[in-house]
Amino acid sequence: MRLVRWPLVALLCAFAVIVGAPSSVADPSPDPDLAQSVAAHEEWSNEASEISVGHVDLGPRLIDGQWRAGLRHDAETGAVWRDPNQTVLRVSDAAVMTAPDSADYPFLADVAGKPVHVIPQTQNPSVVWLGWNTQDPAVTATIDRGLTMRVGPVSGPGRAWLFLQSGTFGKPLLLADSGAAPGDVWIDSGTHVHANWAFSAPGTYTATVTFLGTTTAGEAVSASTTLRFAVGDAASASEALAMAAPAASGSGSGSGSGDPAAGASQGSGASTANPGAAGSGAAGSSEPASPSSEGGLPDWAFLAIIAVAAASLLVILALVVARSRRSRA
Repeated sequence: MRLVRWPLVALLCAFAVIVGAPSSVADPSPDPDLAQSVAAHEEWSNEASEISVGHVDLGPRLIDGQWRAGLRHDAETGAVWRDPNQTVLRVSDAAVMTAPDSADYPFLADVAGKPVHVIPQTQNPSVVWLGWNTQDPAVTATIDRGLTMRVGPVSGPGRAWLFLQSGTFGKPLLLADSGAAPGDVWIDSGTHVHANWAFSAPGTYTATVTFLGTTTAGEAVSASTTLRFAVGDAASASEALAMAAPAASGSGSGSGSGDPAAGASQGSGASTANPGAAGSGAAGSSEPASPSSEGGLPDWAFLAIIAVAAASLLVILALVVARSRRSRA
């Protein structure tokens, strides 16, 4: 019995570690281009601005006990966090691409083969490069595991999508669609991600984005803001700044609620602790929703892990049996 028990226990422990390990959601693969360091106490600016090129990340910050959602702009003079509600993201005509006509992109069926403006997942030096991060030191020290980023509602002259592309030939993963309920995306703490933001028509758009999480002390917190896009060279930045925040859809169906978060301020991009409403994902908990719907490991990956572990178990059992027989001979 001793020969069988300990290898089997060791294997079962290893199997539990493999299957139970948390997945990195909305982060399809490690990318050296996404390596960056966010320092504590980086500058915050409330000045009105327009960004048409360069690297920008949306993310939560904790400043003087107040939760805020900001845009971290890699400016020439150094990183500056800007108030999204006072910032216009210019998606110029240099961002125009032809929408793929493929069954892999069912959500783009209405614009297949037509020109669309796209902020790409991989940087185009001529286009603003918008991603998100959860790397603020105060956030990583306070938040338990990660946060949910809720995208929507969205208003504008056309339709907008947010989706990830895993590798060169990987199928796209839709994260948010302005034609549906707001989309929830789980983001592990300390993560930096970029995805594709596509717009079907030029003009001005606004999008509500809310970060929801739970602190290590068990307190639910949230921060909400409004992203403002001027899509196309002819779109008016002043009009984008003047647009009202999108009205809540109130559908409550799909991957998120139409209400961004009770107690979250859309005007300033800031929010205090909200024990009653924040920290809920698609299923109403702080845990990530189904990985296949929010960018984590798809179901087939978990099945593959289980299959490999099962095969390893059979191999070890065979070796144990063979060793046992040799010891009795």
